[in-house]
Amino acid sequence: MRFLCRLTVLGVAALLLSSCGQKSAGLQEGAVAPDKTLFENGMEYLEKSHFIKARLAFQTLINTYPDSEYTPVAFLSMADSYYEEGGTENLLQAESQYKDFIIFYPTHEMADDSQMKIAAINVRLMRAPDRDATYARKAEAELKKFLGEFPDSELAPTAEEFLREVQQNLAIGVDGVADFYFRKRSYLASESRYKEVLEKYPDYRKLDETLYRLGESLENLGRAQEASAYYARLVSEYPFSGLAEDAEERLVLLEKPVPPVDPVKAARNEANRKTDDGFSILDPIRGVWGVFTGREDPYEVARRRAEARKAQEQETHNRDSQSNGENEHR
Repeated sequence: MRFLCRLTVLGVAALLLSSCGQKSAGLQEGAVAPDKTLFENGMEYLEKSHFIKARLAFQTLINTYPDSEYTPVAFLSMADSYYEEGGTENLLQAESQYKDFIIFYPTHEMADDSQMKIAAINVRLMRAPDRDATYARKAEAELKKFLGEFPDSELAPTAEEFLREVQQNLAIGVDGVADFYFRKRSYLASESRYKEVLEKYPDYRKLDETLYRLGESLENLGRAQEASAYYARLVSEYPFSGLAEDAEERLVLLEKPVPPVDPVKAARNEANRKTDDGFSILDPIRGVWGVFTGREDPYEVARRRAEARKAQEQETHNRDSQSNGENEHR
């Protein structure tokens, strides 16, 4: 009798343990991993612009689960939180975070996005051409780095457009300093600045004016032979310029030959001089240089243009496929 009682008790206990084990297994299967929870919380906070809470969640994930599949994106999202919050201090913090992301994850699919955002930060912080050029020079360097490291990125075409506009900013600044010295009759100083524009910014839209002022500077320094070379280049490469006729007159007075027009270089320079009908990072604030506070973000412009190009390519592909299919049917 005692044996039967013990057997009954053991059976009930085993049944209870089995039931508890099944419930425990069910709970484990339905549980959300802590790293995923931290990531989802961070993204939710970020979406609601609760930047400090978002960064706390992402930083906890990075520190606690360094090998998690969510860690790289958390790292990038933390940088995004600074970027989206805005303000000079936050933008500089975002730049540092994006650079660290590229160092830690150089082959990540979002590495090119990070480099573009680094460039965009410096574009946003650019000042007027007659002000401190620190951020303009940094923007130029970061855009060149982007094009060097991610030439096949879908953002590369817009990076090239950014670079041209940034270099226009830098060229205007140096040219303005040269003009200042020219007006002060400090011709050695103006000569060096005009030559800097020619050497560094060959696509500057007002290079014809630079050539003419450089020629005048050299003439005033008694170096007519050198001056004539720049007048000749203006006549040959910028026949559309309002200064081309003046340059011809200077060559005649200096008893130097007037060169023929170079049609290839003239066409290229005319194209550079014209303002593009498409994108410019200065639109919609052309002429109002400074921080892009409250205006369109350069990175968002780059991303939108990349998506537009992709859609256009897909449309062209579909049209070609349809055309080929119709030809085969015939």
